[in-house]
Amino acid sequence: MLPLWRITQQGNGVNSANNHWKALLATYASILLLAGNGLFSKSISLSALDITFHRSWIAWIVLAAIVIYQERSLFLASRADYGWGLVIGALLGIHWITYFHAMQVSSVAIGMIALYTYPIITALLEPFFTKSRLDGTDMISTVLVFVGVYLLSPNFDWQDSAFQGLLWGLLSALTFALRNLLQRYRFNQYSAIKSLQVQVLVVVMLLFFFYQAPFPTDYANIDWPLNNFWLLVILGIGFTATPHSLFAFALNNLKAKSVSLIACMQPVFGVLLAFLVLDEIPNLQTMVGGAIILTAAVLETVHVKRQSKQIKADKGR
Repeated sequence: MLPLWRITQQGNGVNSANNHWKALLATYASILLLAGNGLFSKSISLSALDITFHRSWIAWIVLAAIVIYQERSLFLASRADYGWGLVIGALLGIHWITYFHAMQVSSVAIGMIALYTYPIITALLEPFFTKSRLDGTDMISTVLVFVGVYLLSPNFDWQDSAFQGLLWGLLSALTFALRNLLQRYRFNQYSAIKSLQVQVLVVVMLLFFFYQAPFPTDYANIDWPLNNFWLLVILGIGFTATPHSLFAFALNNLKAKSVSLIACMQPVFGVLLAFLVLDEIPNLQTMVGGAIILTAAVLETVHVKRQSKQIKADKGR
């Protein structure tokens, strides 16, 4: 397997058929890592905002070092790009905060389930960026995702903490969909890692004046697995910098709605991890909904494969 910095450095063209399969692999690898994010929301004893701030500056150090090594510069090409970077970074920050908060006030399963309404939002919004229509396969996949998420949803009770988690998750889904579309259509002239380090830096700058919990200074009496510092380091590098770089690479080489619908397997993995680590036991309805979501992801993967073959055929003429 190619190192992260080599995978994400290779071409960013929409019509590059050679990158389609690499982008698919990057998508699957990223969702496996992102599925583990929910575990940190329960394991780190900080607020969602503080977790987001600390994971962001840790991730930025790693990403900036790679960008300097690869490209020799952290600067962008134009003032307009800085503007788009600010908007996309702000959306990413809101997405992270609301996502972690949704899982903290409810459960990992509900937070992930709510987030995965974002493929529907993406599929509905992307035509405004491409001036195109939804095709039949995308519509079928979107409907399947909607049915799966509906089966996984909690009861709609305004006083229920689970429903509060659902609402925060929906806000996270909206900001994530908008961020992905802007990343794909306004900011894909940069490598995946350079794009992400800009966004993460924006998150750090925006949250710098609001975070409240600095790192603990006395670790002598704290077991390593419960140490907030090391959990944040693992979250920032292994579960933030790495998967989001892979995800950005995928967005630069596949349609945003395709990446979004394939990534619908993440809540399936997330619910499974929550069961194994946090003892959150899914019921039969949860398993049925997860199976439907997985079906939608497989369907979209096949659709992307056919598009890739068509691109190669057109280039060969």
